[in-house]
Amino acid sequence: MSPKSWMSIALVAGLVGSLACVTINVYFPEAAVRDLSQQIEEEVQKQAAQQPATPETPPVSEDGGQSRLYRTTLLDAVLGVTSVHAQSVPEPTVSNPAIRKIIDSRASRVDAINKFKAAGAIGESNRALLEIRDLEAVTDLKARADAQRLVKAENADREQLFKEIAAAEGVDPSQIDRVRETYAETLRANARPGDWIQDPSGAWKRK
Repeated sequence: MSPKSWMSIALVAGLVGSLACVTINVYFPEAAVRDLSQQIEEEVQKQAAQQPATPETPPVSEDGGQSRLYRTTLLDAVLGVTSVHAQSVPEPTVSNPAIRKIIDSRASRVDAINKFKAAGAIGESNRALLEIRDLEAVTDLKARADAQRLVKAENADREQLFKEIAAAEGVDPSQIDRVRETYAETLRANARPGDWIQDPSGAWKRK
């Protein structure tokens, strides 16, 4: 092989090696995602506190799942409540309609999920999803079926939530796992004493 051919091969090999070393850094707004995840969890708990224990899926309002605070303000206006009182009602922290619909749906099952968490049957995974930990902790067969149904419904909402967060914050779809990881941090921080949580390494422990 001629020296010229060897030189060409060397140049190609060098180019391939250089391209292999190129790292594409995709921007991820971690602080913004963490802040939004905390706001969402606060809203879920707020909504849950405002309603009695209900079936897993509450009736969906015609306004597409808007906050009860909007409905309360409208009712106050109809009943003639003073404008001062109406203005004192705080606006929802999260106003994205798609995210609010998920918040309302999730809030309807907080009470039931907390009972299964307290029993040790359900835990929070490091992928920001619920996971069945120990169905033997629940003796009633119907309750076991309820736990599995709740986990499935809750996780479906959360999967959609991660996509909505990514869209709201301009996160590249390839970074959805980072949305999960960041959200999981929030869920671990907000877990109640005694709840099962999974750390980033995959180990389970009670908080």
